[in-house]
Amino acid sequence: MVGSFLNVLVARLPYEKSVLWPGSRCFSCFRPIRPLDNLPIVGYLRLRGRCRFCKAEFSARYLWVEVGTGLAFLGLFLWDVVFNVHGLPGARYEPVGGNTAPSAVGLAVFGYHAVLVSCLIAAAVIDAGHRIIPPAIPFTGALVGIVGGALMPWPWPHPAAEAVAPTAAAVAAGFTPAAPWSLSECWGRIPVGVQPWPFWGPLPAWLPAGSWKLGLVNGFLGALAGSLVVRWIKWLFETGFGREALGLGDADLLFLAGAFLGWQPAVLSLFAGAFAALLVFKLPAGVVGLFRGREFERELPFGPGLAVGVVATWLAWPWVGPRVQFVFLDLRMLAVVVGLVSVGMLAAGLLLRRKDDAPTPEPATR
Repeated sequence: MVGSFLNVLVARLPYEKSVLWPGSRCFSCFRPIRPLDNLPIVGYLRLRGRCRFCKAEFSARYLWVEVGTGLAFLGLFLWDVVFNVHGLPGARYEPVGGNTAPSAVGLAVFGYHAVLVSCLIAAAVIDAGHRIIPPAIPFTGALVGIVGGALMPWPWPHPAAEAVAPTAAAVAAGFTPAAPWSLSECWGRIPVGVQPWPFWGPLPAWLPAGSWKLGLVNGFLGALAGSLVVRWIKWLFETGFGREALGLGDADLLFLAGAFLGWQPAVLSLFAGAFAALLVFKLPAGVVGLFRGREFERELPFGPGLAVGVVATWLAWPWVGPRVQFVFLDLRMLAVVVGLVSVGMLAAGLLLRRKDDAPTPEPATR
């Protein structure tokens, strides 16, 4: 059912049409689709992908978005509730004493993440087809992310007392929870909650762990950092390249991710998304085009790859986070990495611009 609604967003938002009115109808004969024909997946298969009245073909995208959304929700429920891979206390589905319902904690975690996944699916499908990401999707989703973060602030559902729990060996070595979290004694000690990490550590006294204020700040700073990192990379690369290379819709998509996940996963998602876009989407398309004799297309929609990068970074954060902790929570190291990436992006743009501007050799004449 959610996938069916996402299909409405995909079909109408690129053309700035209302998603509430009119009801579902054929785009060829404009006759309303009957309720039974509009059932997710079943309706498409019953009609064999055609309008009941004029026999116009419906895009197979309708079927695959519904199937893909259902599978994504199933996988997310298994990840968050059934197996509770991140080890969130109280989230795992454990029927005891005849109780066969998941816990409220598990449903809250699943529902919060399901909104993020739904927005990513809709944005990725639209970007793949139209090379745009309508602002209504990331901005509405970001609002849900920020409000949800305030209601479920880090380290929830962990108790606030577990914000930083140093080991006995670390305490014996002189470590205290007020020490900088970039120290090796702290690596892997930051509990991962619904909001994976706080924006910084140790936390200031006016933003205690588990407070709605911390959740609100996490969401706002995450959204801001996600948007700014894309805009910064875009400006650097385009300054060197000499023309537009990234769309601002990608900045809006990381704005959405940062509102749910905080600024550290959002920033890392940009680079994971670039890898996914090239390896998962561009390389197979290039190989298929080569065998079919098509010219290699240099441009690609970045939204699908960025969505994959966001999900991969978020799901892997309990293992990725400790390995990048010394960068994200140390100002000097962070400044060095930002400087190196900035110089690299500017240099890459200049090199590609030089290659692109190379004069085409004149054809030989007799």
